[in-house]
Amino acid sequence: MSVKEEARKVLPALTTYIGALFNDGFVSRLLDVFLRASTSENDNFEHEIARLCRSMRRTGSASWALPLATAAVTVDLVAEVLASSLRTRLPAGFEERLTLAADGGPVEEYLSDAASAIRKLDSEVVPGYAELPMAPWEVSLAFPEVIDFKYWVETDEFETLDECLWAGFDSMHPGECASRATALMAQAQEALLLFPDPDGLGSTLSQSIPWVSRNVLREIVQKGIEHLADLHGVSGR
Repeated sequence: MSVKEEARKVLPALTTYIGALFNDGFVSRLLDVFLRASTSENDNFEHEIARLCRSMRRTGSASWALPLATAAVTVDLVAEVLASSLRTRLPAGFEERLTLAADGGPVEEYLSDAASAIRKLDSEVVPGYAELPMAPWEVSLAFPEVIDFKYWVETDEFETLDECLWAGFDSMHPGECASRATALMAQAQEALLLFPDPDGLGSTLSQSIPWVSRNVLREIVQKGIEHLADLHGVSGR
């Protein structure tokens, strides 16, 4: 069998699953970002691309799985699909969402602009949080364990905040202490360091974490240290 014949044999199998590229993962998340930018009064296309690149850079596993240069090429490939016969294989609704994000403009050009913006930011220092505030979707990526800890902060099952926080750490013990408990402590500490001003902390995080305050975050860190020291023999000093 020739190379061309082999390629023809494989191609239908590949095109059968091409929807996976668009329904989930980076392309889908990028489209969500585009749609947010198109409907926001305060943010725009460039801001959301910068936030996307900033979020990918801040997480080592994300950068390992999908470097920004690879992300840009992925966007270019999507544009090529739109200009090819494979366009008919796109999942239902994808083009409509992309057209909405592009505000009715040429979608291929819109994607090319996005790829160029990602490549540009890959060679530059991305804006800091003082220059470009963290968006709610970034908060969800940066502090998932803090967000998920809401029950133990807001519950009326216990009389004091200390009891609530102890119960929260006890609920993770022992199987999730090495993963979730340490991640919770790290994220709480990171929020304290990123946003030393109480007003800045509240204005940035309160939409996603209504109960957030420097006092509660400090207590989470402290209770976590005590839990690890008392039950795992891990000293905080």
